[in-house]
Order: sequence, then C-alpha cells, then structure tokens
Amino acid sequence: MKKSVFLLLSVIVLAAVAACCANLSHGDVAFAAAEDSDYVYSFQANGRTLKVSNITAQGNYVGVRFGGSDYFGDSEIPVSVEIYSCDALRLDFPINGKALNSEQIATRDELVELLTEIDRYVNYIDALANVSYGEDGETASDVYRYNHAEEYGEQTGDHAYRLEISQDTYEMLAIAQEMYTATDGAFNPAVYRLVDLWGFSSRIYSRGDIGGQPYDRTTTPNGREVTYEVFFGSGSDDGYPLPDEKYIKAFSEAAFTDFSSETGAVVLSESDGKYYVTKNVPCAVVDGESFSQWIDLGGIAKGYVADGIRNMIAAKGADRYYVDIGLSSKSVGKEYDGGKTAMAVQDAFSFLYNLLEVQLDECTVSTSGQYVRQYMVNGISYAHILDGAKGAPAQTGVRAVTVVTPKEGFWAARGDCLTTALTVMGKDGIVDFVNGYLKDNGIKVIVQYESLDGSKQLLTNYSREEVTSLYDKEFDSFAWALKTDENGVYYYDGGAYSSDVDAYKTVTIVLGCILGVAVVALAVYNIVKGRKNTLTKVRQAKKDKPFKICDLIVYAGVVLVILALFGAFVLDTDDAPMQAVTVVDEQTGETLFVCNLARREYTVNVDNSNGWTVSVTQISDGITVRLVREINGEEHFNELTVMYGSAPNVKMTDSKCGVHRDCVRNFPAITRSGGAIVCSPNGLKVVTL
Repeated sequence: MKKSVFLLLSVIVLAAVAACCANLSHGDVAFAAAEDSDYVYSFQANGRTLKVSNITAQGNYVGVRFGGSDYFGDSEIPVSVEIYSCDALRLDFPINGKALNSEQIATRDELVELLTEIDRYVNYIDALANVSYGEDGETASDVYRYNHAEEYGEQTGDHAYRLEISQDTYEMLAIAQEMYTATDGAFNPAVYRLVDLWGFSSRIYSRGDIGGQPYDRTTTPNGREVTYEVFFGSGSDDGYPLPDEKYIKAFSEAAFTDFSSETGAVVLSESDGKYYVTKNVPCAVVDGESFSQWIDLGGIAKGYVADGIRNMIAAKGADRYYVDIGLSSKSVGKEYDGGKTAMAVQDAFSFLYNLLEVQLDECTVSTSGQYVRQYMVNGISYAHILDGAKGAPAQTGVRAVTVVTPKEGFWAARGDCLTTALTVMGKDGIVDFVNGYLKDNGIKVIVQYESLDGSKQLLTNYSREEVTSLYDKEFDSFAWALKTDENGVYYYDGGAYSSDVDAYKTVTIVLGCILGVAVVALAVYNIVKGRKNTLTKVRQAKKDKPFKICDLIVYAGVVLVILALFGAFVLDTDDAPMQAVTVVDEQTGETLFVCNLARREYTVNVDNSNGWTVSVTQISDGITVRLVREINGEEHFNELTVMYGSAPNVKMTDSKCGVHRDCVRNFPAITRSGGAIVCSPNGLKVVTL
C-alpha cells in the first residue's frame, strides 16, 4: 500500500516538474489547438508531418508556436519555439486561413522554411551528440565515435586517437573545455562513465538497459530484479544497488576524467577547413578489463540548440520570440507586446508551487535540478549530476540552479554548463563565482540550497525588489542567505535560517492538547454536575435516559481528540533513516555542531556563549566529535562518534559528566531520524534529523 502511494506521488511530482520547472509565463496568451481549423497549419518536411499553430491574445493573432516532445532520441525531449509578430515577420493572421492574401502566403512560406530548418537543425545536433547513436550498427554520432575512438579513430600515440568531427561538435567541445577550465573541472563531460556506473545514463534511464556493462547491478538488495520502475519510478527506498568501490575509484582517477587541452588529454584542431579531436586518455582497468573514457555533451547540447535556433530567428530579422529546449534551456527575445517575459521558478523542495518570478528581456536561461533523475538508498538520495572528483553524485545541498545569461554568443550553452558546475561546487564555490565569474559576465543566479540542518535557503544575486513572490508562505519559508558587505561583496550568512518546517505541525499539536484539556474538563464538569443532580433529585434522575445527546457529543469529542493526538504523536513518528546530526547546548538553545551524513559535511559554532570548544577528528568512514567546556572550575567533555556509510549512526562514546555517565551507558547508537541522546550534567543534547 505504502509503495503504491509513493508511486502515485512520484507520477504527480514528475508531471508537476515537466509542467512547472522554471517555466515561462506569457500572460493571457492562448494557443489554438484545433487541428482542422484556421489556426493549425500542417506541412511535410524532413520526412515527416510538422505543425505550426497560432498564438492569440485578447482575440488577436500575435504569433505562432512550433515544436513537440519527440526530439533527442530516447530522451524524447520537448522543443518549443514561439515567434511573435514583428515588423520583419508579420504573423498577425490565421496561419491556415482560407482567404490569405499573397503577402500573407509569402510570409507563411518563409515561416515554413524557417521551421523546417529548425527541425532539421535540432535533429542534426542530436545526431552529432547523442551517445547512443551507433549502438545499432548504423551511422555513429561524433560523440559515440569519440567514446569508441579505438575503433573509429586514427591512432597517433600509445593511447591517442584522432577523429574528424563536424564544426558543430568542434564548437560544443570547445565551449565545454572553456567551461571545464573556468569551473576548475566542476563541469566535466568526461565523467560519463561515472554517470553510467551510477545508473543515470540514457542507456539505463531512458531504455532500462541494465546488464550491458560488467559494472551493472542486476538485483536490488531485497533480491528483486532491477527495472527502470524499481529504482526510478517506485518512490521507495529500494534504490539501485550502489556501485562497487573499485569501479568508482577507477572511473574517478584524475587522468581518466581529464578533459583539458593543456595536458593534452583532449586536443581540438582545425586543418584545411576540417575539424578534429584527439583523445589522449589511458583506459581504466578493473579486474583486467579495459574501459575507455566516455564523454557526454548532454549537459551543453540543449543550450547549444537554443543558441542555434535563436540565431536562425534573428537572421530573419525577428526579435520577439522564446525558445525552450527540454524545459531547461531557453533563449528569450522581446515579448510580443514589447514588454518583458515573466519567468516562474519552481520550489525545488515541495514541487507544488512556483516559488518566485523574475522578469526577463533578451537573454538566455538555464535551469538544472537534483529532483528529476534520482533514486534513494538507505534514506540518501542520489541524483544525476556527478562530482567527478569524488566519483559519486554531487551531495552539496544544492537542490536547483537557475542562471540568467546574456543573449549574444553561445550563452545558453555556457549556462547549461554553469548550472551543472554550481551544483557540484556547492555553497562556497557559488559564493566565489557570484563575486567573480558571474559578476564579470553579468549573470544572475538563483540557487535553492538546503543547509546542513535542513533549512531552505536562497543563494541569489537578485535583490528582493527584483523578484516577485508567487506564494507568500512558500517564499517566506526560505532564508535569503547570500548577503553583501559594505563593499558590495557577497558572502554566505550562516546565521540565516528559514522558518521552522514543522511549525504547523507543532501548532496543530499544541492546539490539539489545549482542545483536549478543554473537552476533558468539560466532560468531568458534566459528570460531576450529573452526579450532584442524581443525589439531589433521585426520582427525576431515574426518569432520565442513561446518556443525553450532550453527553454523547462530549464523549465523542474526547475520543476524536485522543485519536488526533495519537496520530500526531504516535502514527506520525519519523522513522526514516537519519540525514543529519546536531548537538545543542540545552542551557542557551544554541546549535554547537551540525553534520549532514549524505554530504559528509559538518559545521561548528565556534562563537557559542558557553565557551564550548568543539574539535572533529576524521576516522575510517566517519568522524569523532569532542565537545569540551569548563563547569564549576573543572573541565567537562562529551565525545560522540558519527558513522557514515550504508548504515549511518551516532553514538556517545565517552564523557566526563555525572558519576554514572548515563549518556554513554544508557543511550544506544541512533540509526533513525528523531532520535536523541541527552547529557543532563553537561547540558548537551544530540538530535538526529
């Protein structure tokens, strides 16, 4: 039953993500959809039937919409192109009207020519960059040939192979190398072996092809056969079995994931109008089997396509448009009425609301989130953006990144790279980039970040005046944690906390308790009064019914309150695997230490009021935390061990407190959220979240 509910919720979430994630709002614009009407025009191009439909507003024709959800091979990524009427391209007529004049027909023909070229272009870039094209033995893509360079390339060294590639592939690789260098490797197309290892490649995610590689895991921990639905679609904690450490180590070696031209790992060259790439990377060897370096340009291709389509539209002199590739890469021109386009950013924590809205005008936009391709194992979520240095999915607390980049050049492509890189960098890298690269290039960013203790925070260089809250409750539950000092330099405010996510539950319980006390008091009063009446009016009491309507109402109220409180305190207990450990000074209420287990990060409050000294020592797959302070002229301490791994736990292992050291002797290791260890003499409390 529980898994069915999770499956239903997963479907709802994915539908909400597809519909809402960083979408573009166009006021009261409507799209005509009746196929056999004046508003939809079908035409044959590139071996298939394509359609373009009118966009109307206030009853007027203002533009056309073209696209579909059948692009980019197995991924079936949606492509949407909207072109609004302007001086250079008048589209203020029914596109399939029966009484069009010669000028309107000529305009439609020009539009059809443009859309035919756009359709061809999208499929062409996909044919170059798709990692799967070539598996079926037919024409291999440039990326597939690179990944199998030993078969397709000309050997120029011990493990160096040279391939001729198209100009577009060359440009995508050049931009990718530029961003690889600019982000110090946080964006890296050469981690695709790791992406495949962890189960996020199109081979597995789109086709469910599990078992094609020696490192594939074929069963889940409970013995069920792995399918796409099991580890991506069920919403359960079954997950995809974590990969073997020997593969993680081999596929994350710096030499294997090197994508730099400076080291000679990946060298681009041009000669006589032809373009080449030389792959000079040694294979990874595991148990005697060799694995070639694989790359994937999926993190840049959608943005590159958005840039290319923008260039095609601009070549027609049109300046009012918006291009949306895969709901994540956009190019935005002027709106149809000359105003700005409103972009709504979805709440990456709840998926139910659009969190805020910003105004756009002539720019490109890229969005990436750690909430679509993901699965969970032992309470830890693993998502599709990989940290090549660690060989594992990025666990930085970054839930979603949106960047608003310049219009000219290939900034949609660079923006795609940036959203991936900022997710991998995490909080500190984001702050550095806001003050450096983003500032230098006039880039705005919105990062939804989860702090170590689970607080929701916004890291953005937008001011509050530049954004609009769409849902005040959701908007205000985020802390604005990126602040500026007197010199205008951004810094992370560690003291910025969001509103308590359990506040509503707490208020409900408190009100329930008050109501329960009131109802019980009323019931007692009623019973006492009834007994008094019985003693004074025995004869009358004998004639009374055993229970009056008011009695039944009171008793029913008591039962309902008891059930509500039982549900709040018992049924709703949080029995999930723990995600974080916090240590609190009970005297002051200050948090002294926080450790996020999934991210293996911790923070220490060195400026606490009671003078606690907190030191952390690394141990095998965990840490030891020692908290020391002086109490009544004597040094007291507590020591706890926090273990990571597949079965995380926390245990108080030593202390100098009371005579019996109850915190060490009487509290077992905590393995679930909602647990606590209390040391009353020292005034410390350990809580798991």
